[in-house]
Amino acid sequence: IGVARLLHRAGVGKLVVCDRAGAIHRYRPERMNWAKSYLAKETNLEGRTGSLAEMLRGADVFVGLSTGGIVDESMIRSMAPGPIIFALAVPEPEISPAEARAGGARVVATGRSDYPNTMDVSLVFPGVFRGLLDCRARNIRLRTLRFAAEALADMVKPDELHADSIVPRIFDFRVAPAIAAAVVRATLEAGEAGIEIDPAFVAEKTRRFVYEGRLLPPTPSTRGENKSFQEEAINLRKRHGGVLEIHSKIPIRDHHILNVLYVPPAALTPARVIRDDPAKVMELTSKGNLVAIVTDGSAVLGLGDIGPQAALPVMEGKAVLFQSLAGVEAFPICVAARDPDEIVAIVTSIAPSFGGINLEDISAPRCFEIERRLRDCLPMPVFHDDQHGTAIVVIAALINGCKLRGCSLRDVRVTINGAGAAGIAVTKLLLALDAGDVVLCDRAGAIVEGRTEHMDVSKFEISAVTNKDRRTGSLADVIVGSDVVIGLSAGGALTPEMIRSMAPNPLVLALANPVPEITPDLARQAGALAVATGRSDYPNQVNNSLAFPGVFRGALDVQASTIDDAMKIAAANAIAALVDDDLLASDFLIPDSLDLRVPPRVAAAVAASAIAAGLAKCALDPSEVEARCRDLVYEGTIAL
Repeated sequence: IGVARLLHRAGVGKLVVCDRAGAIHRYRPERMNWAKSYLAKETNLEGRTGSLAEMLRGADVFVGLSTGGIVDESMIRSMAPGPIIFALAVPEPEISPAEARAGGARVVATGRSDYPNTMDVSLVFPGVFRGLLDCRARNIRLRTLRFAAEALADMVKPDELHADSIVPRIFDFRVAPAIAAAVVRATLEAGEAGIEIDPAFVAEKTRRFVYEGRLLPPTPSTRGENKSFQEEAINLRKRHGGVLEIHSKIPIRDHHILNVLYVPPAALTPARVIRDDPAKVMELTSKGNLVAIVTDGSAVLGLGDIGPQAALPVMEGKAVLFQSLAGVEAFPICVAARDPDEIVAIVTSIAPSFGGINLEDISAPRCFEIERRLRDCLPMPVFHDDQHGTAIVVIAALINGCKLRGCSLRDVRVTINGAGAAGIAVTKLLLALDAGDVVLCDRAGAIVEGRTEHMDVSKFEISAVTNKDRRTGSLADVIVGSDVVIGLSAGGALTPEMIRSMAPNPLVLALANPVPEITPDLARQAGALAVATGRSDYPNQVNNSLAFPGVFRGALDVQASTIDDAMKIAAANAIAALVDDDLLASDFLIPDSLDLRVPPRVAAAVAASAIAAGLAKCALDPSEVEARCRDLVYEGTIAL
């Protein structure tokens, strides 16, 4: 239908489209739909009826986009003298070139790379999208496609034109720049361009990438200049056009690799293998090492509800950490949806492309429902990092904090301020570790079973298993006598007086960002044994990057079907164990966020836990998982 519409727009007069029921015409009653009905108004103006064989009689051109072997030599002989045959079905064309020529065809093109005149969309789409993106096109008109077609045709010079050379070869590097420029020109003329840009500049930019591997000349670095972090964050992204790009692991340097990777029939072989054995997708594609970072931008740290588009730079940064710290390829998926049903439907729809799902910056309580439903329906790791990444690193800090304090987690009383995603997750992981007692607070004070104000489903559930003594009142009331306070709320929520009211030598985790609930200096002056924050300019930074890269590395390598509490606890223990007893101190509870020993150890621990629980489809030895992760971190590849 798309070809017919473009041919009609290009001025082809006598145009008939056929399907299994024969010629499409205005009054045909059977096997019609809205698209065919619309097409019938523009084509077959003579109202011809009958089969494909009947329509081919006297025709000058046949374009086949259907099924192999449906045209024979006699049908070609019935056409006008020296017809043009486009037999584009793959892997088997509608008629072979030899048979078509035997029937009198002057020109034959197919969709296969092992015949002359390969008609493949890869000739077109790179240049088309380069042009559309560079001029920020608002729409794609048929006129734009016609300009692209004319640019492609012009690439074959008159002295090169013959029956076996009607289009450039796919590997002709002149094609994409020419098509990109033509698309920009058409879009500008149609008034559909978002910016004014010179088509010649776009052609040069495309040519530069094809030959040099970069779109624009390098711009000078501003490193060393007296700029703030905020200015540098903008400058860095502007210079590089964002911080992510996609590279092929196997560069296409010749027609052999092109045919193996993309062009039928060879390129169809992996698809057939996966169709027959779906598990092979993990070893034959990037799925086994690809994670979707899914956000709606409703709860971005330090910014709140900024929406999906503004959240994209944050998600790009997350993807860089995934790759840099554990060799996990991650891709941002910023969705313009808020309803849990919609988000679950979107993620479920894209899941076949990914080996794991990382939910990010989705506000509570929706995040709990979304994660639960996705875990129930997807046979892959689904991990809300704001919950579980935070919980893992908090537990690691508490394990070492309790060791420093000379007590056990089972004996401590913990007060948590902040009942959002992270607060609930930390509470649940503490309960899984049999922590002595946990009291969770929100703006309305202590959460206790029977409280009705400012409650939601997650708070109702957690109230039944926390606050054993049914303490009520404000944070200042319930913190009295606590051994540990964990702040996951707002800056300044804790005061020195509150710290003094706690048990002797308390552990204080003031994790609000960018302003902690209490500064380390004030907390220590008030008697805190050790203080952790979410900031890098204080000791003991509780940073999720200590957890999520290694967690996903381990889960992906053993093809875990989920990430359970035991795997999270294993990750926390692995992080804590990297601080040797002789180095453990009040200002060194957990490793640095860029300690490259962490992801391999976490990956191995997570893998071992998944295997032990029967959650792994691939029982790769945890020591091999650790070695592979170390190779990825230090060398960027897995040693063979």
